[in-house]
This record gives sequence, structure tokens and C-alpha cells, in this order.
Amino acid sequence: MAPLLEGLENDHCQSPHWGYVVSGELTVTYTDGSEEVDEGGDMFYWPPGHTIRAEEDTDFVLFSPQHEHGEVIDHIRNKMQESA
Repeated sequence: MAPLLEGLENDHCQSPHWGYVVSGELTVTYTDGSEEVDEGGDMFYWPPGHTIRAEEDTDFVLFSPQHEHGEVIDHIRNKMQESA
């Protein structure tokens, strides 16, 4: 996910997210360098200033404010179009 966030503030997602990991595992890295691992069955809150990676197939449910998350999604779409 990190390459798709390049160009955002600190190259990290700036939208907060609340969610639940159904299965698999996600590693979340914050701008201060700290990390957390969220696994199947975990509920989470990720404040602005994070990036994520999955080492395996992972299913999760994400709840985010429309405006902030929409800006991040638009940025990701533009990055994907640039690389196509």
C-alpha cells in the first residue's frame, strides 16, 4: 500500500479508520515509526498518519469518514492510472 500513498502528507494515509479484521493479519505503521499488528477477531482504530501491509490474504471491514477517505481513494486512483 505504501507506494500508492506517496505524495500524501508524510506519504501516509490521512484518514482515520475504525474496523474489524475478519481473517488474516494487517501490520499498521505510523508516522512515528511504531507498528501494530491486527489479526482476525481484532477491532481497531487507525488515526490519520498510517500505512498498512498484509503478508497474506486478509478480510477486514473498514469504516471511515467519507470526505477524508475519499481524498485518499482519489489519490490512490491517480497513482494507479499514472503507473498503467
